[in-house]
Amino acid sequence: MIRLSPATIGLLVVAGLVLLADGVVVVAPAVLADPAPSVAASPSAPATASPLPTEIAEASPTAAPTWDLSWPGSPAATFTQPTPSPSTTRQPWPSGTPTPKPTPAPTPRDTVWNARIYIQNRIGVKQYDCVSAIWTAESKWNPQAGNPASGPYGIPQAYPGSKMAAFGSNWRYSPLTQVKWGIWYVYSRYGSACNAYNFWRSHGWY
Repeated sequence: MIRLSPATIGLLVVAGLVLLADGVVVVAPAVLADPAPSVAASPSAPATASPLPTEIAEASPTAAPTWDLSWPGSPAATFTQPTPSPSTTRQPWPSGTPTPKPTPAPTPRDTVWNARIYIQNRIGVKQYDCVSAIWTAESKWNPQAGNPASGPYGIPQAYPGSKMAAFGSNWRYSPLTQVKWGIWYVYSRYGSACNAYNFWRSHGWY
């Protein structure tokens, strides 16, 4: 066993105290130093709040609703409702000016009076007076004068009356059909109504 002298022991004790004092000096400044400012406490860096679970799970307002159509024990199947999209097709405006439909010419009523007006407009007043004198004496402007089966018939006293069928199938009772045939006959045979009148006055027939 090593035996130490009192002087040596004293030196060892002093050295130990010195080492202990140095350790206290080194540790104390580190412990007493001000703590470093944290990022959350810094006024220049505002803290950002973490999103809540409810905010993350909230669905987008534009997302289409879905339904789970799977049966228990079967693979999951979902159905997404289609989102209707507005139609962008626009009907074109009509171009140009619409063409008006032609107005049909009014058909005169088939009467003796209208037949007189028709003849006067076609051949004039003078020629009308000549043919009117013949027909007034022959039939008195009666569209059913005579016998339609045999002999002269109608306003112009056509002989036979069926000749007037060339101007209409209603020749038995139509004043317009009868006078149209009568004007054609007078002008094709005598050249004018007044020439036919002069012949009629001389012969009593035309």
